[in-house]
Parts: sequence; structure tokens; C-alpha cells
Amino acid sequence: MTGRTARGALAGVSAVAVAACALAACTPPVPEDQTTRVDVERFQDLAADPWLAATALTVGRYAFGTDRQFEPGAARGTRTATGTVGQVLTAQTSAAAREGWVVAAARCGDGSGTDSGWPVTVELVRVLADGAAAVGEVRVEQDQSGVEDGATRVLPRRVLVAAYAPHHTNRARVEVPDEPVAFDALACLGGAGGASVGPTDLLPTVQGADEAAR
Repeated sequence: MTGRTARGALAGVSAVAVAACALAACTPPVPEDQTTRVDVERFQDLAADPWLAATALTVGRYAFGTDRQFEPGAARGTRTATGTVGQVLTAQTSAAAREGWVVAAARCGDGSGTDSGWPVTVELVRVLADGAAAVGEVRVEQDQSGVEDGATRVLPRRVLVAAYAPHHTNRARVEVPDEPVAFDALACLGGAGGASVGPTDLLPTVQGADEAAR
């Protein structure tokens, strides 16, 4: 084999190796601890929650292709309720409280991104059977007519509910308030409490695994 031929062959092998690495070999392997009995039991806890009445469920698992990042168990559902935004939120949080959920935070939407069409998000916390804390949220759809008093009109509204149980590798702690946060103090509901009440980092805390656990 001539020098030129040898160099060409090596270049071809290198190109194949790079391509293979890009497709598979350089993707981090799926960790053995991606889903354990703990994650399954937390998933089952959310699935059995009558307030959530979830129609979409996922168990806590590894985020494929990442360097040991994990997704929480999740439960989601939708329903329709009639009332003002405040009335619907009150009914939903009262029903949630009967299942052990406590309102921990709330914020007014800014009309952009994931807040578009959802004027208020209320976040709740519930202790699961194993002592971990799940975080839930309720969103009530804004009146789409564009009128200024859309939040205070009595209308059928779509309600989104969701809850997240931390992956077993997530050691971050979410505190359950001793008393529910008064979400009706929000300015967008006519209160004097400004654009948010309670902590602002509940969902990010439960949705990601903290560094100490990796």
C-alpha cells in the first residue's frame, strides 16, 4: 500500500469513526438507576390522586442523551369549569386541599411565552407517601375575547392541572407551607399583593436533579 493510499484509508476510517461517534458512541450511556421502585411508587401516588384525575402520566426517568440529567414523574389533566378566573381557582384549590395539597405560590402571567392566555398560575405542594414533596400547578384560561374585564367575567374556562414528583436522584427539598398562600392577593385578581406571592423557584427545584445527587 502506498503512502497516499494508506493516508486515504486512515482518513476514511477516521470519518467513519466520527460519524459513528456522532450517531451513537458519543451519546452518554443510559444510567442503570434511571428509574427505580421509588420513581414508580411516586408515579403511582400521582396517578391515584383524585384531584389531578390525570389523563397523561410519565414516570421519573433519565433525559436521554444528557450527562445524568433526570426528568420528574409527571401527571397532567384538563377540565372545564365555569366562573371568573378567581372563582375557578378557588374551586380548584379547595378540591386540591381535600387531597392534601397546600397553595405555596402564585403569579400573574405576563402574556408571553408559556403564560400567553393563562393570566394566573397557582402552585401547590403535597407530601407523597414516601415523604418527598410533589409540586402541582393550576392554570385557568383567560377570556379570549380581548375585553379588559376578561378575568372577571363568568365564563366556561379550560383548566390545566399538572403535578411533578421529583426523580429519586433529586435531593432538593421543597417546604410545605404551614398555611396556604393567599393567591387572591395577586394584582391580576384585583388584590394588592403585586404580580407574585410566595417563592418563585418551586417548579425548577422539583423538575431538576441537584448537583449533589449526580
